[in-house]
Amino acid sequence: MFKKKSDYFVAGLIFAIIGLLLVVSFDSLFSPPIHLKGQIVEKIFVPAHIVTGGPYGGNRRGNYMITTAAEEQWIAIVKTDTGDTLKVHCHASHYEDKNVGDMIAFNKYDGHLFHIDYFAHNEEE
Repeated sequence: MFKKKSDYFVAGLIFAIIGLLLVVSFDSLFSPPIHLKGQIVEKIFVPAHIVTGGPYGGNRRGNYMITTAAEEQWIAIVKTDTGDTLKVHCHASHYEDKNVGDMIAFNKYDGHLFHIDYFAHNEEE
């Protein structure tokens, strides 16, 4: 199966990388959320947009254009009781229902091993 010692090293390196990716994914996806509350300081709406450009790096390799699309985003800047200012992503209906100065409940999804975090509006207010 393996003919050289370097083949064992490469196989071990590949298994180590796959294992690390699995641990980071499991930590990010299955850690329980932390429930927080805060006051909305600012509301930001980012409209959807499409960007079309030439080939990557400016080197033309064919007759094609690259197009990317970004979806709409509804973002609330929230100040918590501890004084932290956080960016919380909301659904369109929640964004329209809340005003600046209102209290908002949201979840902090934080991996407990690697602390990769993101915030989302809690629908159970």
